[in-house]
Amino acid sequence: MFPTPHRRLALLTVVALAATAPVACSERPKGSGPMRVVAGNGAEGFADGTGEAARFRKPIRLAALSPDSIVVADIFNHALREVSLDGRVRTIVGGPDRKGHRDGPAEEAQISSPHGVAVSPDGVIAVAEASNHTIRLLTPARGTDGTARYVVSTLAGAPGQEGLVEGPAAEARFNSPHATLWDRDGSLLVADIGNARIRRIRGGRVETVAGAEKGVFTYPMDIAFGADGTLLVADAGANLIRTWTAADGVRTLRVVGGALHTPHGVAGGSDGRVYVADMDAHEVIAIARDGRVGHFAGSGEKGSGPQQLSRPAAVLVHAGHLWIADLDNHRIAVVPLG
Repeated sequence: MFPTPHRRLALLTVVALAATAPVACSERPKGSGPMRVVAGNGAEGFADGTGEAARFRKPIRLAALSPDSIVVADIFNHALREVSLDGRVRTIVGGPDRKGHRDGPAEEAQISSPHGVAVSPDGVIAVAEASNHTIRLLTPARGTDGTARYVVSTLAGAPGQEGLVEGPAAEARFNSPHATLWDRDGSLLVADIGNARIRRIRGGRVETVAGAEKGVFTYPMDIAFGADGTLLVADAGANLIRTWTAADGVRTLRVVGGALHTPHGVAGGSDGRVYVADMDAHEVIAIARDGRVGHFAGSGEKGSGPQQLSRPAAVLVHAGHLWIADLDNHRIAVVPLG
C-alpha cells in the first residue's frame, strides 16, 4: 500500500501496490523496434562513463536536454545525470556524498532525492525534490573556460517543510513533489503527490490547477502533454491515466483491452499514442487514440534480460526513441519509434 498522506515520502516513490495479474495486451505497435540498453548494466552504483561502465542508483525521471541526450533524476545518488543516445553519462549536479540543500554553482550545490525533471526551451532544468519538498532550478551559465555549467537556486518551497500552502513561492509549501513540466506560457506545473494535486508556479506564485476537490487524484505520480496539448496525469494510486484541460477539467483516459498496474510514468507521442511505464506489470504499454492497449516494451515478467524490465519508472519520447528509466535494473533503455 501507499503510505498515509503525511508519510508518503517514506518510500520515495518506489511504490509497492499489491499487484494483480496483468491483462494480456495486443501486439507491439507497428514501426517500433527491440529495446536497447544505452547506459547501466543492472548493478547499482555511481559512476560516469559510457554504456555498461556507467552506474545509477534508481533512475526515476527523464527529460529531453539536447537533440540527442536527456537528463535523468538519479534519486538515491542525489544527482542529475546527462545520458546521450550513444550511452555517454556525465553528472550535472550532486552525488551520493552531496545530499542536502545548498544553492549556488552546480559543482558546490546539494540536492536531495530528485524526482521530477523538466527542461525549458532556454535550457533551465526544473527539479522536484521529494525529500526536501522544494522545487529547484538549474540555470545554464558559461564557465570561464567556455564549458556549459549550471547555477542552482530554489524556486518554491522551503527545505524540510512539507505542507499545503498557496501564494508567494517562497512561502508556498509542497508535500513530496514528484514531477515537473514546463507549460507553453513559461509557467511550471508540479505533480504534488502528498497533496494529491497538480499545481502551477507562475509569476512567483503557486496555485492549484487540478485536484483541489477531495478525491480527484489519489497519487498523481507523473505529468506530460499529449499530442493535442492535453495534460496527462499518471495516477498510480488509482491505476488510471487522467487528463486535464482548463475547459474540461479532469477526466479519465479510456483504456480498452488491458489494465494498468501502478502507472508510474507517462509520455505523449506525436501520433496521439500515450506511453505508460506500468511499474508493477514490468512493462511499457502504448494506448492508441481509440483507447486500445498495446504491449510496447518489457516481457511482463520482472527481469534483467535484454528485453526485460524491472519496475519501469518513467518514459520519454525524444530523438526518435522512447526512453525508459528501468528503475530496479539501474539502467536507461531506448526503443526506436517508427
